Amino acid sequence: AQASLAQALLSPAPLAPPRALWCEAAMALYSAYPQSSCMPGGSCGCGCTCDGSQKQGYSAEDWDSYNVSEEGGQLYHWWADWIPTPEGQQWVSNKRWEARRMVDGMIHQWGLQTLQQGEGVIEVGGDPGFVAVELLRSGIRVTVVDPAFGASGKQDAQTREYLHCFDNTRLRFIREPFNQAFVDTYSDLLHGASALVSLYPDEATDSCLYFSAAFAKRTALIPCNECAQYFPPDEPTYEGFVKQLLWTDRGYSRMFENCPPMTRETLGNTPYCQVILLRSPPVASAKRHRS
Repeated sequence: AQASLAQALLSPAPLAPPRALWCEAAMALYSAYPQSSCMPGGSCGCGCTCDGSQKQGYSAEDWDSYNVSEEGGQLYHWWADWIPTPEGQQWVSNKRWEARRMVDGMIHQWGLQTLQQGEGVIEVGGDPGFVAVELLRSGIRVTVVDPAFGASGKQDAQTREYLHCFDNTRLRFIREPFNQAFVDTYSDLLHGASALVSLYPDEATDSCLYFSAAFAKRTALIPCNECAQYFPPDEPTYEGFVKQLLWTDRGYSRMFENCPPMTRETLGNTPYCQVILLRSPPVASAKRHRS
């Protein structure tokens, strides 16, 4: 049996930032949006932008249009102004640590050479780029799929400068929602990818489950622990949400060959959510998804 990711990640984690401080300020700004229906610019306590309530997800044009609105502009500048503060830099430091732990866990689970194969890793919902940076530091090619990339105001100068050091042979950005239309357009990318990773994919969670099963992809996913709008009504807790995802994924995995269901693991010594869902297919070759 493969060792738990926690066994490979033993160094101490940095102190968590004063979450209440930035959560209260951010939520005060966009409290007008109902929790049951996130909009472009909405955010949960995890600090990750929600993809929206639409099944297909918001487009890059939707995000750009939102940013020129009064509410969108205020939210963007709140984050952009907060990031350089001591509290903002603590958050950045912790998000970098979380990203590093995730990448270390993936390397431990599947091997560096495996992750470097083919198209490299696809990251769904990668704004502001912390996981992409750590994948690149490890010599792993990465494609970030996120219509909101660059539209949140959360990217710090160091992350931005590091990402600018790479051309599109090592780093690509696709500002489109991760849905059926994306898969229809980029099926070769899905087939060639070594793995899929997503931290707090929010509205894209179900698509990550389904398409990673359809293509039999190695997958590492942290479900959002603060997105109460996605918790099931019969058990409206994070535990209930994780159970629901695992139940849904078992159904998807039975639809496709060579696709084991996801398992719940622990990503040790991280400052935020330590629940991680993993899929480790027994074969390297991806399977073409069925409509």
